[in-house]
Amino acid sequence: MNFVRFKIILGYLGFLPFAFFTILPMIFGEVLAIWSLQILSIYGGIILSFLAGMTWGWPKEESTNFNLLIGILFSLLGFLIILLAKNFLIYSMILNFFLFPLFYFFEKRKSPFFNNEDYEKLRLYLTSGVSGCFLFGFLNFF
Repeated sequence: MNFVRFKIILGYLGFLPFAFFTILPMIFGEVLAIWSLQILSIYGGIILSFLAGMTWGWPKEESTNFNLLIGILFSLLGFLIILLAKNFLIYSMILNFFLFPLFYFFEKRKSPFFNNEDYEKLRLYLTSGVSGCFLFGFLNFF
């Protein structure tokens, strides 16, 4: 199995918790809604930090000071999302909803991985799906 195909499989597997914790409140009702959405937000913060941390592994040409600083900023925002999830869930959900597409647009302009058409499609689909999960969770609960 080639490396890009493996990334695609892992990417879609990583989407499953987003879908699961978005759908869970619809299955079990309000009993699990807050808990489920908090876990959804925390997972989102972790994934956003992980994606942003990948800027450190970009080739030398793309590893400019600006790109690294933007990566660090998104990682810190992911950490902020995690901190907010317990007591300020609505803000955590809103941040997740907006930051995933913002990071996608940054990465699309700067990342060498976007030279691969399969990876570009993967990131577009996953970013759209993840943002949709946050929007759907937000609209169903708040």
